[in-house]
Amino acid sequence: MKKFSVLLLISILGIFTAVQNPSDAIVITANNAQNTKTYTKSMPYYNYLKFYTIEKGRVQIHFNKMNDEVEKNFVRNLTKEEKQDYKYTKKVQQLIDKGAWGEVLYKYPNFYPALVQYYNNCIEKELYEEALRTMDKIRMADRNYQIFSKNTINDDLGRLYMKNNQYQKALDVYKLYENTGDEKIYSSMAKCYYGIGDYQNAINYIGRIRNKRYEDNELLYTIYSEKNDLPNAHRIAIALNNQKYNFENLMRIQKTSQNDTDRLKYAYQARNTTMNEGDIAIVNEIIADLEQKKIDKQLSKLKIFVKAPKWEYFRNQLPENITAAELCQKQDEFFRTANQYLIKYDGQQLTNAFYSLNQDYMNYVLAKKEQYYREKQQEAEQIMLEMQAQQQYINEQLIQQQRMQNYVRMQRIQNLGNQSYYMNPAVMYDPFW
Repeated sequence: MKKFSVLLLISILGIFTAVQNPSDAIVITANNAQNTKTYTKSMPYYNYLKFYTIEKGRVQIHFNKMNDEVEKNFVRNLTKEEKQDYKYTKKVQQLIDKGAWGEVLYKYPNFYPALVQYYNNCIEKELYEEALRTMDKIRMADRNYQIFSKNTINDDLGRLYMKNNQYQKALDVYKLYENTGDEKIYSSMAKCYYGIGDYQNAINYIGRIRNKRYEDNELLYTIYSEKNDLPNAHRIAIALNNQKYNFENLMRIQKTSQNDTDRLKYAYQARNTTMNEGDIAIVNEIIADLEQKKIDKQLSKLKIFVKAPKWEYFRNQLPENITAAELCQKQDEFFRTANQYLIKYDGQQLTNAFYSLNQDYMNYVLAKKEQYYREKQQEAEQIMLEMQAQQQYINEQLIQQQRMQNYVRMQRIQNLGNQSYYMNPAVMYDPFW
């Protein structure tokens, strides 16, 4: 029995020693195995951070949530002090999960995990000035970069300065990493130089990027456009369109093209890539101007005067009920017919052909107007019918309500009469009557 007691005591002492002298480090692992990072007890806020997952390379932190059974087993293995820390941490985290940031920051202003989560909340809501102020608090709370590395902090800091239009400060941060060969650093520095108006340095740093991303070419296009350097802007617009074939990039090529033929070609291509009526309206105006210019130029070469057909004259008279698809069809038909007449006819025949074209489109405009007014009249009649039906319904309800009130009144009178007959002593049976 004594031997057993001694062995038990030795075992207890061994466990106690293990508890008192644990490893000086704790491994906190995120979902991605590459984000594993080791922290020591000497780091600030260790007693709270050990209940969190801290992402490596990002200023982000996540509370390690557990189901009831796992949490029960987890808490059972904690020391008394650790249990208090966990209870405190969970209490604060519950407020954070509710989004009660005012209460959190007022009651627990120095709770580091809350600062980091509030920082990310500001980023998510695009409150960049508040995020920058919070980042200053995060940096002050971990001056030796034991929680997040200096590179991680500076990476976020550079982006924050840019979001707050503090481009010189952002540039000062990125210059620390200029010699790393990281092309993303060159891209960020180019944006900063553009932000402070130094276009040439912005171009130089984009030039150092071998594999230009779409946003790099977009910045380069913007710079050349603002410098009115159309040849280079056109070259970059083509590169952008090769990366993303869409309305915006085709319109960029159209805008920077050096001749009307190319402008017209890319305008038609751009219109074919969009279903947005606002975009279609914009490009239709460009197409109409270029097509009209082409017709006027051809007519100016004739020896006799021929009055040019003007699409804009008809377009301005069309009512608002015409759809974008129909407008495109009629505009294309108008210019296609006018160009065919220019090739086919000359002299008086051309004058007659254009007169016929104008007459056809004047009839089209009158027909669309008549249709429009008819539709408006039908809408007005429908509204009137609906109002009459509504008024009839209200009248019927008022009549029904009046009937109900009359019925209730008669019932009350009848009940009052019955009550008077039986309850009034003057009409009760009198034996001397």
